[in-house]
Amino acid sequence: MVKRRGCLCLVMLFAAMMPAQADENGLFPAAVRGWELAAASENYTADDLHQYIDGAAELYFSYGFRRLLTRRYQKAGQPEIVVDLFDMRDPGSAFGIFAHSQEHPGLDIGQDGEYLDGLLRFWQGRYYVSLLGSPENPELRLALLELGRKLADRLAPAAARPAALALLPQPGLIASSVRYFRHPAWQNTYVFIAAENILAIGPDTEALLARYEGGEGRPVVLWVLYPDPAAAGRSLAALAGRFGLPAGGRKAVRTADGKYFTAALQGNALAAVWHGDGAEQALDLLSAMLARWAEVKK
Repeated sequence: MVKRRGCLCLVMLFAAMMPAQADENGLFPAAVRGWELAAASENYTADDLHQYIDGAAELYFSYGFRRLLTRRYQKAGQPEIVVDLFDMRDPGSAFGIFAHSQEHPGLDIGQDGEYLDGLLRFWQGRYYVSLLGSPENPELRLALLELGRKLADRLAPAAARPAALALLPQPGLIASSVRYFRHPAWQNTYVFIAAENILAIGPDTEALLARYEGGEGRPVVLWVLYPDPAAAGRSLAALAGRFGLPAGGRKAVRTADGKYFTAALQGNALAAVWHGDGAEQALDLLSAMLARWAEVKK
């Protein structure tokens, strides 16, 4: 009896460790507007993702990729619909990979959905979802949107967006420019900071980049949240050294590309601004960031 119980426990443990691909396959409706779900499913992990999206796998790895389930829908005389369901481990990573290439979010499908030329994208919970059909036509578009809604309805409930997003002042914010990440590869998205990881961005940090309306200046802001104030202080010193910002006091310096740079600490966070319209504008935007911190942390 003891031996049988031990075997049963091992079976249950093994089952709990297996990917929940069977459950995820159950998310897909059998048919939508005449497009029928193909029998075969494709499953990828970090070991073989490059075979499916060669050249882009590293992007997904940098956002905590866990696994991918791909299903296909087919209809005679119409383009195939390819659905990619990425398990990104947690909602923050799912939002991050979505936001990395967002252009016009706001479609009411999933979270922050967007549609463009036969591509429907959204995130929900820990999942990032992509539905693609090409070339686009009106019938295909309707099928993509209906399929996206059905999938979103069957996925786990929506999750909160990363709390760090509340630190971005709203006036002038270009919503589609927001980038959220925990990997140094993306620190240079809008401004070249350094080839090396001078900001010590990693799994224990949260980083935000965003653009703002500002005439020709197109200002860029950066927030990096660290585990403790000491880590934030070290990164501020490295960043100030890189851009020639003197220690002490609120100042802005002109960089080699003609923008004005300023930065400051706020608790365990580092705030920075690059602004092309002048030192005063850079300092004003930094003040707005720090005021926003104070409001959020009340």
